[in-house]
Amino acid sequence: MREIMRWLGKMGAALGGRTRSLEATVRDQTVQLQKAIEKHKEIAQFLRETLGLFRQVTENIADVFWVTNATRTKVEYVSPEFEKLWGEACATLMEAPDTWLARVHPEDRERVTRAISNKQVTGEYDEEYRVVRPDGVLRWVRDRAFPVKNENGAVYRLVGIAEDITDRKRTQQLLQAERDLGVALSSTQDLKYALARLVEIVVQLENLDCGGVYLMEPETGELELRAHRGLTESMLVRGAHYRADTAETRCARAGKPLYLRGDEILRTPQATWGGEGLRTMVLVPLQHKGATLGLLALASYRQDDISIETRVGLEVIASQFSAAVARIAAEESLRRSEAHLRSIVKNAPIALLAADARGTITFEDGQALSAMGFKPGEHLKQPVAEVFKQHPVVLDDIDRALAGEEFSSVVDFGPNLFENRYTPGPGDGKPAGFIAVAIDVTERSRLQRQILEISDREQARIGQDVHDGLCQQLIGAALKANALEQSLTTQTLPDAATARKICALLDEAITESRRVCRGLYPVRLKTEGLVPALEELVRTSAERYTVECQFVTSERQLRCDETTATHLYRITQEAVNNAVKHSRCRKIVVLLSLSGREIDLLIQDDGQGLKPAPEARTGMGLHIMDYRARSLGGRLRVNSDADGTTVSCRVPAGI
Repeated sequence: MREIMRWLGKMGAALGGRTRSLEATVRDQTVQLQKAIEKHKEIAQFLRETLGLFRQVTENIADVFWVTNATRTKVEYVSPEFEKLWGEACATLMEAPDTWLARVHPEDRERVTRAISNKQVTGEYDEEYRVVRPDGVLRWVRDRAFPVKNENGAVYRLVGIAEDITDRKRTQQLLQAERDLGVALSSTQDLKYALARLVEIVVQLENLDCGGVYLMEPETGELELRAHRGLTESMLVRGAHYRADTAETRCARAGKPLYLRGDEILRTPQATWGGEGLRTMVLVPLQHKGATLGLLALASYRQDDISIETRVGLEVIASQFSAAVARIAAEESLRRSEAHLRSIVKNAPIALLAADARGTITFEDGQALSAMGFKPGEHLKQPVAEVFKQHPVVLDDIDRALAGEEFSSVVDFGPNLFENRYTPGPGDGKPAGFIAVAIDVTERSRLQRQILEISDREQARIGQDVHDGLCQQLIGAALKANALEQSLTTQTLPDAATARKICALLDEAITESRRVCRGLYPVRLKTEGLVPALEELVRTSAERYTVECQFVTSERQLRCDETTATHLYRITQEAVNNAVKHSRCRKIVVLLSLSGREIDLLIQDDGQGLKPAPEARTGMGLHIMDYRARSLGGRLRVNSDADGTTVSCRVPAGI
C-alpha cells in the first residue's frame, strides 16, 4: 500500500510538472498570439494610411491616375480628374472600360489602339493624343502606362497616368504657327500668297474653324476681303466688303482686338457673320507703326472662348504679319522707285557707276556713257582699274574713292569734259566701295572758262589802266610835290616838313599802285613765263605783307602753255593771300616741280590753319582755285591743321 502511495505520489509530482510546463507553453503562445494580433493591427493601420495617402495623391493631382487588370477588361481605379479631362463620369468608365477610347479624336484613335496592344505590357506606352469631350471642347493628353508583375514575373495589373498637356500643345502650336508664317513671309514678295498663307496657318490653330483677312484701301479707307478659308456662301456675301463707316472698319482703325462669345456675336454690330451658328468670333486689327493695314477675322463653331495663350498668339501673329505686309508694300514701292530711277538714269545726261570694296564694277548705267565710248552694263563684274587704265587721272581718283574719300574731279574723255562726284558706298565704318556720278560739263566748262578768261582780261585791263592812268598821275603829283618841297626848303619855311611827308606818301602810293598792277596784270607771266612770274609774286608778297616768303624750284626752264601758267599763277596768288589773311603765318613756301608730264605746285605756311576763319574754306577763293585746277584736268587739295595749311595742285603740263 505504501508502495502504491509512493508510486501515486511520484506520478502526481510528474503530472504536476508537466501541467506547469504545459501552462507555461500556453502562456508563451498566448503572448506570441497577442503580439501577432498587434502586428496585424499595425499593418492594417499602415495599409489604411497608405490607401488614404494614395487617394489623397491621386485625387488631388491635376493628372488622371488609372489602374486596370492585365487584359484591360476591368478598370480597378480611376482618379476623379478623369471627369474634368474626358468630360465623362468615373462610374461610366468603371462600367464601360472603353469609354475613354471612344472620346479619343478619330484621327488619333487608330494609332492609340495599336499602342495599347503593343506597348502597355512592355512599359513602352507613352502616347500624346487629342480628346474630344461631350461639350465639343478639345484637350490634349499625354498618356503613360507601367506594367505591374507578380512574384513569377507575370503582368497582372497595368498602372497609368494621363496628363493634360493642352496648354503646352497650344503654346507649341502657336510657336509653330509663328515660325511657319515667318518662313512663308520671309521667302515671298507676293502679297496674295502671303495673305492666303496667313489664313491657312491661323485657321489650323486649336478650335478655330474659319476666317478671312481684309486689307484697307488707302484711298477710300474701306476693307476688302483678300483671302479666306472655311467661310460659307452667306458669310462671303455679307462680309466681302466693308465701307469706311462700318463698325468693322472702325474696329480695324481702333487697333484693339475684339473677342465675342455666343449671344454677343448676334448682338454686336461688328459681327456681320452672326447667325451662322458660331460660338466664338475674333477680330484682330492689322496695324504697323500706327497705320491701319487691315483686319484679321476668325471664328469657331466648337469653342465657347479663346484661351489667353491663343489670344496673345493671334495678336503676335497679327503684328508679325502687319510688319511683313508693310515690308512687302515697301519692297514693291522700292521696286517701282528703282524702275523709275533706272528710267531717269537711263535717259538723263549722266553716267552712274558703282564699285565694291575690291574695285569691281557692280552697276553701270546712264545716257552719258555713250560719250565715254561705253554701253550700259558693259563692264559689270570687271575691275574698274582695268576699264579706265587709259586714264591715269581716273585711276588716281579710283584709289582715293576706294580709300573712302568723298570728292569731285574733272576728267577729259576725248572732246568731252566730265565732272565726277565720288561718294563712299554704304558700310559699317569701313570702306565699302564707292558710287561715282559723272556729269557732262563740256558746255558749262566752256562757258566758265570764258567767264574766267574774261575776268582775267578785265583784271589785266584794270591793271593796265591803273599803271597807265593812276600811276602816271601819282608820278606827276609826286614830281610837283618834290618841287614844292625843295622850294619850301630853300625859303626855310616851316611847311617844308609837311611837303616832305606828302612826297613820302606819294612815293608809297606809287609803289603800292605798281604792286597792284603787277597783281592784276602779271607782265612777266606773259613775257617771261611762269617761273619768273612766281618769283616776282613771292618777292612782292614778302615786301607787301612783311612775312618771310620763299620760292623753291628745280625747273628754271619749265615750259607750259599760257592758260596753264595763268591758272597756276592765280592759284598761288590766292593761296598766299589766304595764308596772310587767315592763318597768321610767319613763313610761306612756294614749291614748283615737274613729275613726268604733270606739274606739281605746293604752297605751305606755318600758321594756325583756317579754323579761325571758317569762311575761308567755303568762300569763293577756294572754289575758284578748285575750278582753275579742274579746268586744267588737274586736282586741288587743301589740308589745314594747327601746324599750318598746305595747298597742293597737280595738273597736266599742257606743253
